[in-house]
Amino acid sequence: MDEAVDYIYRIMPVVRNYDWGRPAESSLVYRLFSQQGSMYPGLVPNDLKAKYYAELWIGDHDAAPCRVMSHRRQPLYEPDVFAASSDRCTGVRDSHTGSEDVGAVNNCTRSPQGLRLSSIYKLMGRRLLGYEIDGPSILLKVLSIAKPLSLQIHPDQECAARMYKEKYATIVDCQAKPEMCLALCDFRFMCGLRPLSDIVLYADRYPSFARLIGDSIVSEMRNGSSASDGSIYLRLCRRLLTEVGETPLIDELVSMVQSRDDHDLSEEVLLTLQAMHGSEICICFAFILNCVEMQAGESCFIPPNTLHSYISGNCVELMNNSDNVIRCGLTTKYKDTDTVIQLLEVELAKGNRFPQLIHTVRPEVVSPFVKKYQPIHPVCNFAIWSFVVPSRTQVSQSFNNGDQPFMCIVLETNAAVNMDVVSMLHRAKEGGDPGFTKEISFMLGDAFLMSPNTTLNVTNNGSTDFVMYFGSEV
Repeated sequence: MDEAVDYIYRIMPVVRNYDWGRPAESSLVYRLFSQQGSMYPGLVPNDLKAKYYAELWIGDHDAAPCRVMSHRRQPLYEPDVFAASSDRCTGVRDSHTGSEDVGAVNNCTRSPQGLRLSSIYKLMGRRLLGYEIDGPSILLKVLSIAKPLSLQIHPDQECAARMYKEKYATIVDCQAKPEMCLALCDFRFMCGLRPLSDIVLYADRYPSFARLIGDSIVSEMRNGSSASDGSIYLRLCRRLLTEVGETPLIDELVSMVQSRDDHDLSEEVLLTLQAMHGSEICICFAFILNCVEMQAGESCFIPPNTLHSYISGNCVELMNNSDNVIRCGLTTKYKDTDTVIQLLEVELAKGNRFPQLIHTVRPEVVSPFVKKYQPIHPVCNFAIWSFVVPSRTQVSQSFNNGDQPFMCIVLETNAAVNMDVVSMLHRAKEGGDPGFTKEISFMLGDAFLMSPNTTLNVTNNGSTDFVMYFGSEV
């Protein structure tokens, strides 16, 4: 097996078709995914344009595990890969049972598409670092959003483990799901409970909204102290999610908002939600949660136990390797409002701050061509790097993150871009060898697993930028 496979692999992303995604002709996810059809005949469906394209996954979650190929686009199979390793593999550890089983390896790797990404992680650790790396604990995504997502929340680690054990309906793994989104264009979302004074402002502006909340809660919000804010938010959410139900006050509120000449962002979001979800009570959360509009290159972190909803736009998203989603509104899917309230109660019991801040992630400028986005938060252990090579530019850029590999994807390119990969790990391993160097062919939408301590030499002779995004644990 070619030595190159040790240092860089191709990842075959998995597309997710949800009804909030964009139709093929306008979806970034479709544009990225459809490029692979010419390279992998039979692996990309022929009826691509018949669906909505919402998410592109790069990771190893059981719901949509990615397969891996060599840098030459050849499938890798368990006997070929592990026979080439100096430390021959005897099995992989099952994530649920904790046992090692060669049969389990064979079952998960005999797919026509080849090895799962988790198997390559283990191999890369043994061959390059001398010890086994667990499969990726992160999940990298690209999202194309045409319609607002559900009003949802993700549990923290302790709650996820308990709910998974107790078999909650939408808890599919035992992981927390903190997540970061990085806007690729104008991107709108709601996230976290906004200051009470802001909510009161809308209650004063719109009497129907005040009646939805109720006189006693409005009074508490006007007179609340920081010590009591958390319990006020809890009563507010409990009332709207579990007590009010269908009411003509929503239609009255929408009419009043529509009658205004100028709309702020929150009012625009409310009207967007109403266009999709009619008189559902949860559209009024546009006045209860922070409404945010980011420009391309801006980023935000969403901690666990935080109500949120993406509204529109394209983004790169990085999160723990989890697909736990608990919904309470703005969806036709199963809603579990009681559990949402429980998670807000957990935040209150922890003494966490209310209102919930907008966790803007300010990038570190690593070089003129690289920015690193790393949330400063105790539950976050991941980061995104953006790598932009302008037209008519040649760049040699090192990427090092200790012993953690990178998952990456090409989001913009042109026919006049060339890329060489140089592994510094190979140089150190061979004691002075100039290092593994290989020109890698690629196209729009190509994704890679790249070893730590790797340099990319990129020459862009085209008229447009070359853009890659990297995700890694930190």
